[in-house]
Amino acid sequence: MKRKAGTIFGITLTLLAGCEATYTDTEQQVKPNEGPLDQLIADKGCDASFQCKVIAVGERLTCGGPSKYLVYSSRNVDEVQVERAAQRITAEEKARNRDAIASDMCEPVLPIQALCISSTCQSIVLK
Repeated sequence: MKRKAGTIFGITLTLLAGCEATYTDTEQQVKPNEGPLDQLIADKGCDASFQCKVIAVGERLTCGGPSKYLVYSSRNVDEVQVERAAQRITAEEKARNRDAIASDMCEPVLPIQALCISSTCQSIVLK
């Protein structure tokens, strides 16, 4: 009897471990494609702080608002392309959120300010 219970426990544990791996794989597939935006804003070089910009990206499921803020340099990129890429990501997240069930607590995403420090646009968190 003890051997049978041990076998059932082992099988159950194996099945649960498999479910966890499947969930993680699915979660990664649903993540919006942020590659093009990351490539657009990769060069953060600047001469002055007025060239450093902040853009809100995505939409949080539980409490609305952007899922993050990104810093970029207007000196090295077409701002219209950056805005379009951010809007695409936000639209993808909104569409995904329509069918999702909120399960997380509302964590605040603090706005940031961008400054040119050592010739690089950097983010400063506003508290």
